[in-house]
Amino acid sequence: MVLAVNFANAQDTPTMYVVHTDNVNFNMIPQYEQLAKSLKENFDKHKIEGVSWTSITVEDGRYVYVSPIKNMAELDENPMAAIFDKMGNEAANKLFNDMDECYDSHSDAIVYHLTSLSYHPEGFSTDGKNHREYHFLYYAPKDAKAMKEAMAEVKNLFKAKGVKNGYDVFHSGFGSDESYYMVSIAGTDDIAIAKGGKENDELLGDEKDAIFFNVIKLTTKYDQVEGEIRPDLSYYPSKG
Repeated sequence: MVLAVNFANAQDTPTMYVVHTDNVNFNMIPQYEQLAKSLKENFDKHKIEGVSWTSITVEDGRYVYVSPIKNMAELDENPMAAIFDKMGNEAANKLFNDMDECYDSHSDAIVYHLTSLSYHPEGFSTDGKNHREYHFLYYAPKDAKAMKEAMAEVKNLFKAKGVKNGYDVFHSGFGSDESYYMVSIAGTDDIAIAKGGKENDELLGDEKDAIFFNVIKLTTKYDQVEGEIRPDLSYYPSKG
């Protein structure tokens, strides 16, 4: 899952991201929160360069870390090597081992932000909007071309109707068992997102039904989850 970065100027942002997910046990969330904050604080303290991540917490207990990469070759690098050097192996190992005690599984995957299918009307920004609604649309590989065309039709309709609320589209990559598109909608909270959805429906009118159905009929599975961007757990090297 993705999709946390502000894509107001998507043409200038990387299109490939590595996503690390910790499936934290509910009873361990308080402990994990403190450890995740300690990790970020140590990166801040030691001013670690060459690595950054945006943290997202999902309602089902997932803690997601999204980092931009330029190419697959960057996966051969260890992004945590510098923190081991600065903290020392013993302290760093203890921190990561303690985090490991909080979940029974974790995973890594590549996702792609698709500017061509994302809808960014003039003035669109996710600044100050840390709540997220994620829609996962799974499809069969044989329908890849048709699904892409159907997603493009949705964007064209939003553009033609002058919808003010934007959205971002991501696609699964290496590490994902199934093919999917993920639509990310940003808002200050779930109420704001619901209000925006109602406004969209009014603008799009009945014309949306057939266009949306072109996506729905190709969808083999659908998931919707809510998440929160966590600036307090995210790390971006200081530019100063």
